[in-house]
Amino acid sequence: GDEILVRAADLPAAAIHGTEWKKSATSDAAGGAMLLNPDKGAAKRASALASPGSYVEFTVNVAAGVPYRLWLRSQATSDSYDNDSLYLQFSGAVTATGTAVARIGTTSALAIILEDRRDAGVSGWGWSDAGYGADAPPVYFAQSGPQKIRSQQREDGIGWDQLILSSVAFKSLPGATRNDTTIVDENLGTSTGAS
Repeated sequence: GDEILVRAADLPAAAIHGTEWKKSATSDAAGGAMLLNPDKGAAKRASALASPGSYVEFTVNVAAGVPYRLWLRSQATSDSYDNDSLYLQFSGAVTATGTAVARIGTTSALAIILEDRRDAGVSGWGWSDAGYGADAPPVYFAQSGPQKIRSQQREDGIGWDQLILSSVAFKSLPGATRNDTTIVDENLGTSTGAS
């Protein structure tokens, strides 16, 4: 198996591009900080941008052919469903059959939505994946080694503190979808960290 944990608090300033995202001190976040896209009342984007002016990008080490479950812990400003989603993209993600998916430089992306299903509500921190009302399929990578991950705006007003790619330890949600207090052990994983 393979386990990867990325904490927003551990990412360097160089991971943040443009002005939409900022690192924000938050006492109940893992490591005491989250990456926040402040709420400015922007309209929801129908798709990811191939060349966004602002995004967060970092690198992790992955293994080829491993079925990773992707989980993100986030919170929505004012507990509003208008502030509860973002897009994730990868430099080399594929489906189980090897088809390119959610690639950086395209408009294809995984939409990570905090509200787990219609009318489920949003409250505080919560874990979610790219499924809406159901579990998302695993993410695979075509090659082992460094893999870029990019988050960009879908709706503004969202912040996140932990991202997990897990093949064994977290086949199901690492915590609750609402009012979550789960801080994953920072020593999780076989990688030496993210850059």
